Amino acid sequence: MLSLPVLIGMIVAAIITGVLAVHFLGGGRQAVLNNNTDVLTRFHQDYPESRINEICYTQDRRTAFFALPEQGTGIVHAVGAKFLTRILKPQDILDIRKQDEAGLFVRMDDFTWPAASFTFGDQASRNQVYSWLEGTIKGE
Repeated sequence: MLSLPVLIGMIVAAIITGVLAVHFLGGGRQAVLNNNTDVLTRFHQDYPESRINEICYTQDRRTAFFALPEQGTGIVHAVGAKFLTRILKPQDILDIRKQDEAGLFVRMDDFTWPAASFTFGDQASRNQVYSWLEGTIKGE
């Protein structure tokens, strides 16, 4: 029978080993969208029929927005080392508000991603994304 200190030591060692394994296998890596090709590749995996023109990136390049004619607004958003893609249609946007110089708050009708704040590199990019999303607010 194992003594309590030995058992606790084994548990701590197992936890440390697990955390280190996840870290060294890339679990702590944060994905970014380096260029338009990255955005197109990620988005077309889920929506191959969509045509993307102008792309606006957030300041940290972890999120890209783009207009999709007659479909809504497309998003590619980094979550850890993976990417989330969405097409926001009129029924998906509950609220959108400009924040400070280059910030944007979006509340969505999606329990998996109900709200998010985004910071853009400049006011022009923020305003462009706002105009894409503005026409799709639920109830308008």
